[in-house]
Amino acid sequence: MIAAQDYVEIQNLYGLYNHCSDAGDGPGYAGTFTEDGIMEIQPRNKIVQGRADLIAYKLADKAEREHLYRRHWNTSLHLERIDADTVRGRCYFQAYNGAPGKLPEVTAHGVYTDTLRKVNGQWRFAKRYLVIDGRP
Repeated sequence: MIAAQDYVEIQNLYGLYNHCSDAGDGPGYAGTFTEDGIMEIQPRNKIVQGRADLIAYKLADKAEREHLYRRHWNTSLHLERIDADTVRGRCYFQAYNGAPGKLPEVTAHGVYTDTLRKVNGQWRFAKRYLVIDGRP
């Protein structure tokens, strides 16, 4: 069973991840992971590991979007306790990009399967495994 406080802290982490990712905030994005955290994206066969690479990945992602803004939504969050400091999380996601002043368009749908660890009293992603179902 996940304690209510842990659930709220983890749910907040998911929200912080999305806000930092959408803003292209490399340090903030990397800060949602453990120091050696891993982001794996399939079917792209992309693996990003460690604080420096996570920052570089997010900054490059932001530059690639140029003037477009990005939004992410997660839903159906399910958490499963593995041990005192480890939780498995799973949620669906939708991602959108848009030009300023215009409604965004869907860019991807998929599923995150995560391993979260409590480090120094803070929940962080140890591994995010993202499977993109498809792109328009």
